[in-house]
Amino acid sequence: MWPTRDLLTSGEPFTALFAWNDVSAVGAIRAFNEAGYRIPEDISVVGFDDVYSAAYQNLPLTTVRQPLRRMGKLAAETLLRRLAAGNGESYPKLLTVVPELIVRYSTSPARAAAVSLNATAAPGHGSGLATAGPAKS
Repeated sequence: MWPTRDLLTSGEPFTALFAWNDVSAVGAIRAFNEAGYRIPEDISVVGFDDVYSAAYQNLPLTTVRQPLRRMGKLAAETLLRRLAAGNGESYPKLLTVVPELIVRYSTSPARAAAVSLNATAAPGHGSGLATAGPAKS
């Protein structure tokens, strides 16, 4: 929650927050709500991991789901292949899995113009949000 509060008081314009995990995203939503912002009307929030509770929050969380079963299977297969292989045999140095965006209710389409948000701004009053990064001057 504290990094989110720091972001709000920084004055940096933004329209969305992509948290490093779902628990952080839930904390960010709480901080935004405490500051008077509406999710997703004022700010979109996306988590990462798709923990079980993400779908059952008061506001179901948009998140990125990692293919954990596939990742585990690839890791086990690679380990077994390496253990069975001789010293000179090759094995994959890079394995790629594709995550899945799970869209729920904590995101909305971007607005026409980004504005700077701060703790004293009146949310919902001319605070049209547009980009997920710094606004162009």
